[in-house]
Amino acid sequence: MNLTEMRARVREDLQDTDAGTYVWTNDQVDGAIQRCVREYSMLAPIQKMDDVTTTDDDTELDISSLDGLLKIESIEFPLDQTPPYYQRFAYWAGRVFMTDKGDGNNARVKWLKEHTLAAGSTTIPEEHDEIIVMGATGYLAMSASVHVVDRANIAGRYGTRGFRAWGQDRLQRYDARLKAVSHARRTIQRTFYTDE
Repeated sequence: MNLTEMRARVREDLQDTDAGTYVWTNDQVDGAIQRCVREYSMLAPIQKMDDVTTTDDDTELDISSLDGLLKIESIEFPLDQTPPYYQRFAYWAGRVFMTDKGDGNNARVKWLKEHTLAAGSTTIPEEHDEIIVMGATGYLAMSASVHVVDRANIAGRYGTRGFRAWGQDRLQRYDARLKAVSHARRTIQRTFYTDE
């Protein structure tokens, strides 16, 4: 589901489909969706592996090509060692420094990337689209409950409570689904070789 489809799906759940009387602007809906995409990315990021050229006689590794970087998991350098030789590294202010100096050859970087949701594409698996919808509708309903406080409306004082209760329910379910996705992706790490 791309951003346009996701926006329409969120509006459908919110019963906010009449363009002439939208309660939430497209920017507000898109903002809630993007917030959920970021939260989803923190718990279920895209796993990537890229070769990055090292700089001769320098410990810094240029990672500017890693768009949407959330975290670096490992750096293998030099390559083709048995067992693999993983660098100790420091990541600070968007820069990575390895323990060993580069020699102009490639280092293999395993990293985690943020998901994207745009008008024409998405990286979110189709089976998780409803998680994003649930979170976005929950955030928007909670924002509406704050917005209608001290305003005249036909629901009276129950309008605020209704939005808030529905939004809280959606956010609790969203949080539970995010935790389930995160738990399903966990791996148990084991060391298969020693330095001996």
